Amino acid sequence: MSAELVLAVIAGADICLQYGKKLIRAYKDLKSANDIVTAKILIVDAFWSRTVLQVEFVKRVASTMGPEHCGIHIEVFEMLRSKLAIATARVDSLITDGGEVKKWRMPFVRSLLDDTIEQLEMWQRIFDPTWYLILRIGDKLIDSALSSEYETMNSINGTLEMQAVPSKTSTHTRVLSVARGLRKVMNPATKAKAHISLPDGGLDWEDAQSVLYSETRIIKRANSAKRYAVDTIDCRSGIDVTQLRADSESLARKLQQVDPETFGLLASYGIVKRKLPTKNQIASLNMIFSLPAESRTVRSLRQSLMRPQECSLSRVLRLARQLTEAISFIHTCEFVHKNIRPETILSFMDEESHNRAFGSTYLLGFDSFRNVNFHTMRGGDTAWERNLYRHPFRQGLLAHDKYTMQHDVYSLGVCLLEIGLWTSFIEYESNHSNIVEDITGPIPSNTLGLQVEDFKPRKAELLGPYNHIKDHLVELAKSRLPMRMGDKYTSVVITCLTCLDEGNEDFGDDCGMQDEDGVLVGVRFIEKVLLRLDGISF
Repeated sequence: MSAELVLAVIAGADICLQYGKKLIRAYKDLKSANDIVTAKILIVDAFWSRTVLQVEFVKRVASTMGPEHCGIHIEVFEMLRSKLAIATARVDSLITDGGEVKKWRMPFVRSLLDDTIEQLEMWQRIFDPTWYLILRIGDKLIDSALSSEYETMNSINGTLEMQAVPSKTSTHTRVLSVARGLRKVMNPATKAKAHISLPDGGLDWEDAQSVLYSETRIIKRANSAKRYAVDTIDCRSGIDVTQLRADSESLARKLQQVDPETFGLLASYGIVKRKLPTKNQIASLNMIFSLPAESRTVRSLRQSLMRPQECSLSRVLRLARQLTEAISFIHTCEFVHKNIRPETILSFMDEESHNRAFGSTYLLGFDSFRNVNFHTMRGGDTAWERNLYRHPFRQGLLAHDKYTMQHDVYSLGVCLLEIGLWTSFIEYESNHSNIVEDITGPIPSNTLGLQVEDFKPRKAELLGPYNHIKDHLVELAKSRLPMRMGDKYTSVVITCLTCLDEGNEDFGDDCGMQDEDGVLVGVRFIEKVLLRLDGISF
């Protein structure tokens, strides 16, 4: 590791801390602030307290990070410095020498505080995936730094409680607690203590609710109105049940730690092992997820894409970011999803949002995942509607390549293309029915511009029998996406779709993407996909 890079990370962190301290002091020095302004200042202070904890942690462990990981932290810290400098200059312009704010200027102060909160939230969304990736690094310094920062966090939490900070902001300081929990379950030497296995009789399986176009079901707890999302993994198809069970339990323990709003994933509630009625043999593993507290209606992204667009481009972009953040976190947890498509992306609408295109959106469909450290089975299927979201080397009955994180990136690219165009690539003959049994199909949509026959292998293709599908999607992105979502979004989609191409400078060299802790591909994903998406605004 270059000492210059480590010093640059630490220097960037220190500059951010100095600017942040100056901004908070400027806000706190405001005189004649009314109750509304004072409450907003406390929110900014709470956000900054979380940022300080995370930035100080990076300073402690910078020496353990690789060159590219250091580089992306330097870039993200510069973004924060710029935001803090602008906010400080703006607040200084509203204050007189005595710290007074004229009454007619107070609305501008409130607006400035709202903008500061928004900018800090935006930066936090960019920073979190980079920060959590540190947990993959196999160095004991990470553990000691987490323990030290955890003590600091507890002290700050106590201060915030004494100041009666709103619960939404005080919960943000739980980030180190989440990180500690994740670090523990990521360590194979740590003996698992979290309760994962749930009894078969705890859910009302007979009253399961299907979600249109999705294999995820919504099932109530027995003798209760409380509902859960359930992904079922069939164990009767000759797979290694022992390995699958170990992977499922490992993933469930990691997903128990998640903050759904931060990661775009629902928190795991546990696993139910269901056995065959006549044999002592596991028939299925069922991953149980807690639903958002106020969720009322559940809708798959496939169903939303079949409806006319009812939301702004900003909301569409937010959905794309949420999906990308979810995939980043799954990879941080050392898993590949293997099933990313609109059917596995669910929205949960509450009373206010149930008539909109979608509400809070999360990635589910955990029926094909695997640990990145174990070889995947290369058996596939001929279902064109699934192969559409698979990389050409993963299509067909026998996949050419073992599954890697880059294959998830390709699947993301297809979804981002579909989301950007806001149209479904798949149609069913009974689009407008809400009854699962009435749905027939599927068939390729007119927008996709392909026929079912196009998904048959072409032996004459030098780059693989299914490469024409990827080429068609790339051309579709180039021709249709810029006028809808702009050049930057289009570039991200094409980067994802070509992530395993030889000429792709971002992801193409698979051998060059391997490192001891599996951090490099995660850094590259954040740099080339997440940061670019976050740089787009409408």
